[in-house]
Amino acid sequence: MLWSVEVRRYAEDLVTVMSKMREWLDVRRTEPAIFCHTVEGAGVTIHLQFNAEGEAIVFAQTFSGHLM
Repeated sequence: MLWSVEVRRYAEDLVTVMSKMREWLDVRRTEPAIFCHTVEGAGVTIHLQFNAEGEAIVFAQTFSGHLM
């Protein structure tokens, strides 16, 4: 089972946010099954799927996301 997380931010912050997420994942040696984003006007939704529930929960908490 995969655990989904969505994080919403302003599109202008996309590069900074994605960089921080990549750093967070690298430090923990974690690779999500899916890491994609959708730009919607001035906003962006970043969607990740994790193999482990614990990783998804901590990621969502760290980046003010929502566990789906």
